[in-house]
Amino acid sequence: MTTMEIEDLINLGFNKNESIVYLSLIKFGISEASAIIKDTKFHKNIVYDNLEKLIDKGLVTYIIEGGIKKFKTANPKTLIQLFEEEQKILEGKKILAKKISEEINKTINSKKEKSSAAIYRGIKGIKSFYESTLEEGDYVVFGAPEKSIKIMGEIFWKNYTIKRIDKNIKVKMIFNNTIKSFGEKIKNNKTLIKYFDKEFEPLTETHIQKDKVAIIVWNDEPTLILIQDKTVADSYIKYFNKMWKESKK
Repeated sequence: MTTMEIEDLINLGFNKNESIVYLSLIKFGISEASAIIKDTKFHKNIVYDNLEKLIDKGLVTYIIEGGIKKFKTANPKTLIQLFEEEQKILEGKKILAKKISEEINKTINSKKEKSSAAIYRGIKGIKSFYESTLEEGDYVVFGAPEKSIKIMGEIFWKNYTIKRIDKNIKVKMIFNNTIKSFGEKIKNNKTLIKYFDKEFEPLTETHIQKDKVAIIVWNDEPTLILIQDKTVADSYIKYFNKMWKESKK
């Protein structure tokens, strides 16, 4: 087993452990799991888990001899067949992507309204966006995760809420259940809040206001993608209204 051989398999899409287990089995030809465990120095759970992955890919088979399971490599041509099958799937996706791309182009070209997009990065960028929302009127939001509170801080959101109410901007928001305690603190007659089920916790936040849709990804360095397009905004509003009816107070 050489490093180069492992790297070759990794380049084909194997993970490192799969590569090591597969090459170990190739060396033995046919083997009990115990021999592979000893050869790779992996924990038995890692060996069995990766053998199962290789069986699922059709690269490894097994036989039972005297009540003992012995593993062996399948016909080497299976490796080629595996990637030929993946190539067929990729070709299918390519055809579908081309079709969707053509449909998108038709839709874009048929629109009369102008559309634009912008990206905001980091806490300062998010603050800049929210400052601009105070000039745009009522809006709706769905999918506010717990991380949005941790990153921006409760003080920011409370101060922003005060500014918004002073400008008589009304909102409807569907929060993740994990921040229900915070949501209850800021609820009022201009801040209507409902909650998703505990099983559904979106990691992004979507803000719809007039002809704008902002999608915020709450990573350690948050990123906001702002789309200005009336057709897109209208479709998101319809989606929000449906979720609003199904959400809980």
